Amino acid sequence: MRGTFKGDLYKNMLWKCATATTIPEFQTAMDELKAFNKKAHLWLSKIPPLHRTRSHFSGRAVSDVLLNNMCECYNGKVIEGMDRPIISALEYIREYLMRRIVTVLKVIEKCDGLLTPRATELLEEIKKDASHYHVQWNGGEYYEVSGKPNHARVVNLDTRTCSCRGWEITGLPCRHVVAALWCMAENRGRVGAIESWAHPVHTMERWRLVYSHKINPLNGRALWTKIELPTIITPPKHHNQVGRLKKLRKRSEAEIEDMTQSGSLTKKHTQGACNKCKQIGHNSRTCKGKSTTAGTSVKAGSGTSSKAGKGVKAAKDGKA
Repeated sequence: MRGTFKGDLYKNMLWKCATATTIPEFQTAMDELKAFNKKAHLWLSKIPPLHRTRSHFSGRAVSDVLLNNMCECYNGKVIEGMDRPIISALEYIREYLMRRIVTVLKVIEKCDGLLTPRATELLEEIKKDASHYHVQWNGGEYYEVSGKPNHARVVNLDTRTCSCRGWEITGLPCRHVVAALWCMAENRGRVGAIESWAHPVHTMERWRLVYSHKINPLNGRALWTKIELPTIITPPKHHNQVGRLKKLRKRSEAEIEDMTQSGSLTKKHTQGACNKCKQIGHNSRTCKGKSTTAGTSVKAGSGTSSKAGKGVKAAKDGKA
């Protein structure tokens, strides 16, 4: 879409359609795009909503991910083994997974609480938003939670559903649910910890279970068992293509456009670290903190001056 319809307005409208959690919200966002540009609306309508908007997600995956970052992470980790033969490539992936499991287990040992660190961070942000909502209880299992005018949502704590579908899609209690739980606690209801209302997929117990499987080490090829087969599998005929083999992934049109304009990928919306104080958000030119290498430079200067003093003293002794 960025290659055909350029500009931040198209980008914002596209993301508004993608992040809508209910079908009415999705239809409203699509109507706004149609009023802005009919060709862009027609182009986007050809893509099934099931693959591009949260409003049509079933909730079975308990995830609202709209990007392919998981594929990009996998590609970035196995890129060094992609140009190897198949057995060597599989061995590279196996060794990486062994290191990955150990690294995550060390992180799990340092974590406290019921939910994973990322789920805890998201839930804290949800709690801050929930503090601005007003709740009305019907005396049963339903709660009407309102924030903006005409944006009330119905929460059913017995079936664990909310009409915004945020709880159903992500597995984390949305801001409407958190506000309803606080109202339930005020009316002497047994609520417990807010974290206990999250889906089990976000718990530390499930995280430990995911990484409970271990990949065992293997002996080298010299100790592998040789198997005699009645048939010999010959390698397929291979014709070397002209040019160097491609190892990096194929870049999108947006990345190619950024590189053709400036010669390199843009650093827009990124935060660099200062070379002086190692803090994020500014550079060494505007830095007002102390340099982390100040002590080292002073020591080096003092050593140089002492050597110079000894040299001058030796020269005077020679003249004498």
